[in-house]
Amino acid sequence: MARVRRVAVAGNRSFEYVSQGKGPATLLVHPGGPGGTYHYLRGLLKLANVNLRVVLFNPRGVGHSWAPARPSAYTIENQAEDVEAIRRALRITELHLLGYEAGGFVALEYAHRYPSHLTSLLLCGTAGSAEEIRAANALIISCASPRQRARLRELTRAKRFDSPEYQDLAERIREPFYTRFLKGVPRDLKATKLNQEVYRAMMSPSGDQYAVEGTIAKWDGRKYYSKFELPCVVVVGRYDYFLGPSVAMAERIEPAHLRVLPNSSHLAILEQPREFLAIVSEFLGDVTGW
Repeated sequence: MARVRRVAVAGNRSFEYVSQGKGPATLLVHPGGPGGTYHYLRGLLKLANVNLRVVLFNPRGVGHSWAPARPSAYTIENQAEDVEAIRRALRITELHLLGYEAGGFVALEYAHRYPSHLTSLLLCGTAGSAEEIRAANALIISCASPRQRARLRELTRAKRFDSPEYQDLAERIREPFYTRFLKGVPRDLKATKLNQEVYRAMMSPSGDQYAVEGTIAKWDGRKYYSKFELPCVVVVGRYDYFLGPSVAMAERIEPAHLRVLPNSSHLAILEQPREFLAIVSEFLGDVTGW
């Protein structure tokens, strides 16, 4: 297993990461949540070789990475700047940026801010705006049973977001779109932790899992799509709640290729790991000319 390291960047900040492979190309992987650790993405380390270095890191406030003092500092824009700081500190000259879920929001923001520093973009199980997140949440709720929706409304009105009942109900409603094809809990998913402070700051200070009211509430990366000219692949599960946004993303980013995994929902990397890794490997091979 790759050894956990730390990379120091400007401002007395440091980020926890694991690395495998040599390069010169580097696949830098930003996990989702927001607030989730990189562990569920460790399968990507299998792609590392003498030509490709794979780096998975924990964003600000996640795991043992540096954490800002104020919740308001947890923004997509600041996370994109963290990616650039890590790129410089690790001396990455050929950057292939993979964003999974909320990490995809950051990848889009980074591609807009630093297009000349980026060789390719990989957007996995993600969306392009807060508006699309709200629509995905509405889809999830609409597919719940009448009894589940009624109880969810009651718990929401009572603001019992921290209760075990609410947490369990929200997980059961989300499951068909999130882990539909998983049998049991894989080791890498068990190891993954979610920092609630980061999640709430960015998504929902109240704890309502279907609200988008945090620092991400007005973020919209769709306006960047038409400006992208770099190689891009969009990967999504057939039953992912972000299927619609992913299709729209691939259609509007002109150089993008869409890959839909038929037996996956949101955690395609764990539901169809062999196929997911094959897509990423093939894309990187085409881009780098290995």
